[in-house]
Amino acid sequence: MTDWDEIEILPRTLGLRDHAQDTRERRELIIMRAGERLFGLYADEADSVTEQARPTPLPHAPAAVLGVVSVRGRMRTVLSPSALLGDADELSATKAARYVVSLRGDEQLALAVERVERVVEILTEDVRTHAYTDAPVRGVLTQEDASTIVLLDPARLFEAATRDVERRRAR
Repeated sequence: MTDWDEIEILPRTLGLRDHAQDTRERRELIIMRAGERLFGLYADEADSVTEQARPTPLPHAPAAVLGVVSVRGRMRTVLSPSALLGDADELSATKAARYVVSLRGDEQLALAVERVERVVEILTEDVRTHAYTDAPVRGVLTQEDASTIVLLDPARLFEAATRDVERRRAR
């Protein structure tokens, strides 16, 4: 006679798991390259990824603001993710970006990136704390090849781009 309780627990004892029973939080991540860095953004926080023309520059804009561009009939402020992290020397490389990643939310923002590498599913528990102070960063991920992905926080992008800049001009 078979003891069904032993058979039922066998897959757990061998380390085999049913994906449906794995309750760890998973999210899709868009991995992008801007300058020498890899950046990540949760896919559900992006509205679209489009090839784009050069943004129209804005006079007196902060260094991280590359200009504005129309995406699907909506004007988007285009930000340089590299400049948001203080990589001023990589700003010129980001200006030659080929893609704009439009973000969801109240602020009409987009990121200028050179390449969209891929979309992957990650476990949110794999996101580690970061050493970036005052940067719009949620955390960092390390890939199998030891490269680091900086996970951006869209809710803090505009604030980071305009930090130390007066929003209204004196009349």
